[in-house]
Amino acid sequence: MTHRFNLLVLLALAMQAKKACGSEAVTNEALTNEPVSIEPKVKLPEFTPYAVSNAAIWEQFGAGSDSLWQRSHATKEGEDKARYDGEWAIEDVTELAGVSGDKALVVKSAAHHHAISAKLEKPFDPAQGGLVFQYEVKLQQELGCGGAYTKLLTAPMSGEFSDATPYTLMFGPDKCGESKVHLIFRHRSPVTGEYTEHHLDQPPTPPIDGLSHVYTLAIHTNNSFTVSIDGTERRAGSLLADFVPPVNPPKEIADPDDKKPEDWEDDEQITDPDATQPEDWDEDAPLMIPDDNATIPEGWLVDEPLLVDDPKAQKPEDWEDEEDGDWAAPQVPNPRCADVPGCGAWERPLMRNPAFVGKWHAPLIGNPRYKGQWAPRRIANPKYFDDQDLYRLSKIDAVGFELWTMQAGITFDNIYLGNSAETAARIVDDVWKPKHDSELAVSEALRPKAPPKAKPSVGQTLGLFRERLEEIFDNILGFYAAFQSIGLVSALQQERSGAFAIAMVVGALGWLGWNALVIIRFFLGLLIPASAATPAASAADKTAAKAHADESEDAPGAEVSGSTSATAKGGAAVKRK
Repeated sequence: MTHRFNLLVLLALAMQAKKACGSEAVTNEALTNEPVSIEPKVKLPEFTPYAVSNAAIWEQFGAGSDSLWQRSHATKEGEDKARYDGEWAIEDVTELAGVSGDKALVVKSAAHHHAISAKLEKPFDPAQGGLVFQYEVKLQQELGCGGAYTKLLTAPMSGEFSDATPYTLMFGPDKCGESKVHLIFRHRSPVTGEYTEHHLDQPPTPPIDGLSHVYTLAIHTNNSFTVSIDGTERRAGSLLADFVPPVNPPKEIADPDDKKPEDWEDDEQITDPDATQPEDWDEDAPLMIPDDNATIPEGWLVDEPLLVDDPKAQKPEDWEDEEDGDWAAPQVPNPRCADVPGCGAWERPLMRNPAFVGKWHAPLIGNPRYKGQWAPRRIANPKYFDDQDLYRLSKIDAVGFELWTMQAGITFDNIYLGNSAETAARIVDDVWKPKHDSELAVSEALRPKAPPKAKPSVGQTLGLFRERLEEIFDNILGFYAAFQSIGLVSALQQERSGAFAIAMVVGALGWLGWNALVIIRFFLGLLIPASAATPAASAADKTAAKAHADESEDAPGAEVSGSTSATAKGGAAVKRK
């Protein structure tokens, strides 16, 4: 009873604490759910023009860039015949700006064709020391489908820029389905004078976040190339070996005029023309036949149907035979068939026919007229050439962007074309990296901070404890009711809440605790003697014994006993006399 009373008091205190703390908990929750406005506290560096020498173009989109970049209004010569009506602007970056006052070339319209180009002061010749091309791309909006690549247009450039304008090299990221960094160069055959596009095999994948990224292409005079993103090499190889189709054609080709002779036999085996079908070959023998050795299983009810009328079904009251037809009870599985091997007509199971041979075919024999596999003869390739100086690409007259995109906000900046890999690396370190670090700081400042987790109040803790305790009691009572109703085994089979396990654990802990107390009391009795256990009583007994002994010595006829109890009894007897 004492334990139950304590438990009830604890539960009552928990409920009162929950009521007392309820308003405070609501207030804390309301405070944590308030929208918090976060302003970036990052001081952006001011834009400062960066000087680069000996560059065919170094474009930071400062003063004079508006007149340099010419937007195209031409019509595409592709299948869609669309017009280049996409808008461009040279303006400050508006999303995650990393440098204050830094202008860039921005795609302003979505779902349009865009074309814009800038002519160089003089044509750039990659044959004079190779080629290094580098530029920045920033996606101010999430890119779903669109290009951000550049075309280096072949000299001399004439007319308005379009998809038909010859280009020397195409480089940069593209995302429409598959994301990749394009690297395509056009090579002119010294034999035919025709240009062929050669695509980089296994191009790298570009980043598609909202930060600025710098793409660098270097083509060296030994025909090697490197593609770097953010100053890190992502692909390297050779112009001779890593492009499809290969630039240099094969020395020999199959003769297109060579035809296979009509009497050429290239079948190594043929069917035996002298073979005949055996007389005992039965092509009509079935694959499966009934098993004659099978017998009907014992208990099979041949006269019982699989389905019978539902005995519980009743004709609906609104059923009209004239309109609805004769009513028939729905069919249900025959209950007599539930505990037997089967009902209805029994059929023998099928087995594989041992006489089955299938369709007859004549066997194969070696072809006596076999001449081997025919192939056209090889001839010298009339278009063959061996260009070992592929780095000597066609001269470049302009830089252009000819794009289709479903999103606006693609931004281009810090365009460099020259032949100095060291200059491109300095631009990465001095221009791009500080901007990128600043963008990262702004992005981190704008990232919403998770509110601190509020510590649970006393009321919440007691409330959870009370709910769990009530749940345990309910589960135990439910298990006990099931035990009384359907028995212990069925109650255990249906038990899912863990009430039985909890009850067993509590009982086991109680049993162990009781036995522990018994053992402790036993050992305490061995360690502490009875005389030592009651020192006050022992002293009183000694005092009383001494008093009785003194009286016994004075009384006549008193017997002296060797024990304290005997002395006490003798004294008492003397007094009664």
